[in-house]
Amino acid sequence: MPKYRTILVILLLSLLWTAMPAPASAASAWPETSIGGVPYIEVERLRAFYKFKNLQGDRGYYTIGSALSGKGSRFLKMKADSQTFYINNVHFELSHPVKRNAQGEYLISKLDIVKVIDPVLRPQYIKNAENIQTVIIDPGHGGHDAGATNSAAHEADLNLKVAKKLKALLIRAGFKVVMTREADIFLTLQERVNIANKYENAIFISIHHNSSRGSSKGIETFTLAPKGTTSPYARTLRDQNLVGNAQDSTNIALATAIHSAAILRTGAEDRGIKRARFSVLCSPKHPAILFEGGFMSNPEEARLLNTDEYQQKLAECISVGIKNYKAAMGAKPGAAPVQPAASTSGGTRTSSSSRRIGTSTRGQVIRSATSASRTRP
Repeated sequence: MPKYRTILVILLLSLLWTAMPAPASAASAWPETSIGGVPYIEVERLRAFYKFKNLQGDRGYYTIGSALSGKGSRFLKMKADSQTFYINNVHFELSHPVKRNAQGEYLISKLDIVKVIDPVLRPQYIKNAENIQTVIIDPGHGGHDAGATNSAAHEADLNLKVAKKLKALLIRAGFKVVMTREADIFLTLQERVNIANKYENAIFISIHHNSSRGSSKGIETFTLAPKGTTSPYARTLRDQNLVGNAQDSTNIALATAIHSAAILRTGAEDRGIKRARFSVLCSPKHPAILFEGGFMSNPEEARLLNTDEYQQKLAECISVGIKNYKAAMGAKPGAAPVQPAASTSGGTRTSSSSRRIGTSTRGQVIRSATSASRTRP
């Protein structure tokens, strides 16, 4: 893997002048291949849907996209028999590994297309997205539950410090903010969810810091595992929907906005956007993520995490991600263009004005797939 990171950017809505059909399920019409009881779709179908092309990317990876660099570039990078997947070099862990058949064709699970790839590339098509007004901030642990510890700090204290800084930033940005705790007190996991579910048009951000026995470092972000899947953090295969699964698409969009902002602004190692069934992710009726800001067990990161400057930086990352998510969810297909339209190379007229969820380390942007079929995979 190259050491540079091109951070995921979602540039929303080069809007069409003409009315287009409402998004529908295109993937349901694509031929499926069952592998171990899991429906898979040929990547070629995905490539054609988004009007991507085959690209010469990193050695050992199969890459498709519009381009690897330059304005508006978007690409997907994958490896056979691996759940590690990249969208513009932002790390995602899929629910099922990418496969390759005897003919050398790559396949991705239908679930991962619907639950990860399309919501990230085209968040404007998420049907149940709310115009958020309230942010529920959940500083993990507290009271007799200190969380991870090192010689300098308790995780519960670090979580609260970052949360308070985030609260100040969000209030300044015009959000209503609810804290599950504002002091060193203990709350059960269900009490945290109960607080969150009192509010409408909200998102839920649980702030944590990591620990391990090795030298692990970096930032990772968790969302609820979809129905019928498992992961190292959701070992039990669950065939019933949880309350939080109603927000599967908005969960992954929120995680992408915050995680990519954090990786870009901190330069931390990208440990990925992952799936779990942590209690605080299972029952919120709003989009919910659990953010791990770094490893207290890593001496280098522990020094950073204990500084006011880095705590402020983490808070700023989360704040930027939330604001970008809100802007993205407010952009929906079918609205009139903001500026006079200009012709694309294919003759389709699109607006030259768009919204974005972030910027890459190279100043690149990912454009929403308005040039692709307007149906939903």
